[in-house]
Amino acid sequence: MNLKRAIGEQYGWLKGYRTSIFSDDLLAAIVVTILLVPQCLAYALLAGLPPQLGIYASIFPLVAYALLGSSNYLNVGPTAVISLMTAACIATLPPETRIVSAGALALITGGMLIVAGLLKAGFVMNFVSRPVVSAYITGAALLIIFSQAKHVLGVEVKSHTAFGMVSDLIRQTSQAKPLAVFTGIVAVILFFLVRGVLPYLLVKSGFRAKTAKLLARMAPILIIAGFVILSAVLDFGGSHGVAIVGAVPAGLPPVTFPHLSIPAYENLLVPALVIAIVAFVDSTSTAQELAARRRGRVDTNRELLGLGAANAVAGMTGGYPINGSMSRSAVNFSAGGKTPLVGLLVAGFMALTALFLTPVLKTLPLSVLSALIIVACLNLLDFRSIWRTWTYSRADGITALATFISVLVLGVQWGVLAGVVLAMVLHIRQSLTPHMPLVGRFPGTEHYRDADRFNVETDETVKTLRIDEGLYYANARFLEDRVAKVISENSDVTDLVLMCTGVNHIDASALSSLEEINRRLKGLEIKLHFSDMQSVVRERMYRSDFLEKLTGRIFLSQHDAMTALQPEPDWAQFSDHIDIH
Repeated sequence: MNLKRAIGEQYGWLKGYRTSIFSDDLLAAIVVTILLVPQCLAYALLAGLPPQLGIYASIFPLVAYALLGSSNYLNVGPTAVISLMTAACIATLPPETRIVSAGALALITGGMLIVAGLLKAGFVMNFVSRPVVSAYITGAALLIIFSQAKHVLGVEVKSHTAFGMVSDLIRQTSQAKPLAVFTGIVAVILFFLVRGVLPYLLVKSGFRAKTAKLLARMAPILIIAGFVILSAVLDFGGSHGVAIVGAVPAGLPPVTFPHLSIPAYENLLVPALVIAIVAFVDSTSTAQELAARRRGRVDTNRELLGLGAANAVAGMTGGYPINGSMSRSAVNFSAGGKTPLVGLLVAGFMALTALFLTPVLKTLPLSVLSALIIVACLNLLDFRSIWRTWTYSRADGITALATFISVLVLGVQWGVLAGVVLAMVLHIRQSLTPHMPLVGRFPGTEHYRDADRFNVETDETVKTLRIDEGLYYANARFLEDRVAKVISENSDVTDLVLMCTGVNHIDASALSSLEEINRRLKGLEIKLHFSDMQSVVRERMYRSDFLEKLTGRIFLSQHDAMTALQPEPDWAQFSDHIDIH
C-alpha cells in the first residue's frame, strides 16, 4: 500500500495530462536546451574536462532525475560550482586518469546521496544555514571568475586558490594573446547586453515582458553561433593561435563503469562527500523556492534519491558530478514548464545535439565560453546578503564571512565544510549559555518581561528565572551556576520560579541538574517551582520521581505562580484610610 501511494505521488502529474500542458512543456524544453548547450560545454571546460563530457552529463542523468526526483521544475546537469569542485579534485591526478576519475567521483557522489535518501536523511538540509550557502556561492562565483580569466587572456594558470590565480594572472599578463582578449571582452559585453538591455528593447518594441525575457535567455546561442562562424572564417585556432574547443566526438555517451583501483576510489571519498552536500543543498534550495511560487512542495528524501540517481548515471555514462541548475530551472519555470516531462524532452534534445551538432562546435573559441561562465557567475555574487547578515547577527555574519574567505583561501572543497562546522560550533556555543534573565511584571498586567530591559515590578522574596532554551547535558551546569548566582545575590529569597516558556525538552542530564538544584535549595529552605511548562515536557517528567521530591509546585502560568506565592500586603498600614459606610 505504501509503495502504491509512493508511486502515485511520484507520477501523479500523469493524471489529467493534456495537450495544452505538453505544448507548455515542449516550449520550456526547447528554451532550456538552447541555454544548456553552451553551458554544458563551458562547465566541462571549467571542470578541466573535454567538452563532450558536459553533453554526456546532460542526457541520461536528466532521465534519472525525472523518474525519481520530486520537483516539477528543477533542471539537473552541469553547473558552475560543482564543475569547479570537480576541477579542484582531479587537477592533482595524472592527466590520463582525470576523465575516469571524474566519472568515479560522480558515481560515489550518487551512491552517497542514494544511501542518504534511503535512510531518509533529508533533514540534513536543516543543518546548513542560508548565510553559509549564500556566502559559499558568492565565494565560489568569485573563484570561478578568476579561474576563467586565463582563457580570456590566453595564458596558463595552475593555482586553485583565489590569491594564487590572481598572482599567476598578473605575472603572465605580458603573455596575453590580443585576439583572445578581444573576443573574450566582446563576448562578455554582448552577453551582458542581451541579459540586461535586450529585454528592455524588446518590451519597447511591443513584446510582452515574459516573452521578451525568454527571447533574451535564448540570445546567447546566437552569440555562440556568431563566434563559431567568425572563428571558422578567420581561422582563429590556426593562424591566430587562439585556443578553441577542437573536435568534439559525435555520438551518444558510452555506458561503462569507471575502472579505478580501490585506493583511488578511497581518495575520492572526501571530495565526493563535500560535493554531495553542496549539490543537495543547492539543488533543494532551488527546488523549494520554485515550488513555493506555485504553492507546492518538494520531498527532500526523494530529492536525495533523484539527485543521487542522476549522479550515479552520470558516472556510468561518461559524465561527471552534477546538480540542479538555478538559472536553467528558473528559465524552465518562466517558460511555462509544468511537469518533469521537460527534463525528458531536454534529454532527448541533448541526445540529438550529441549525435548531429557537435562537429559545428569545433571552432568555438574558449575565451567565448569563459565569457559565458563569467557573466553567469557575476549574477551569483551577493555581497549585499553577507552585509545584511553581518548587521543583523554577528554570529551568522562571522560564519558567512569565514565561509567566503575559506572558499577563496582553501578552495571550494573545504570552504563549505568550514562554514557548516563553524555555524554548528557557534550554535552549540550559544546553546551552552542560554539567555536566563530574571523577570518581573508590568504593573497592572499579567505580562512578565526581562527585569534588566524593562521597568517591571519584582519581589524580594519570590524570584523568577526565565529559561529561553531547551535544557540538555551541555547547558545543564550553566543552569546550576545561574541559580546559584541568583540565590547568592538575593538573600531574602524564599521561593524560586523557573519560567519554562522556551524549554521544549529536558534530557536526563538536565533532569539530574534540576534534582541537584532542588536539593540545594531545600537545604537553604527555598522552594523550587515551575511555570509555563509545556505539556510534552511535563509529561516526560512524570516518568521520573522528580516531581515527588519537588519542594514547590508546577503552575500553569507565571501569573498564577506570582499570585499564589507573593505574600499578602500588610493591610494594617492602610486601616486608618478605610471608610466603612
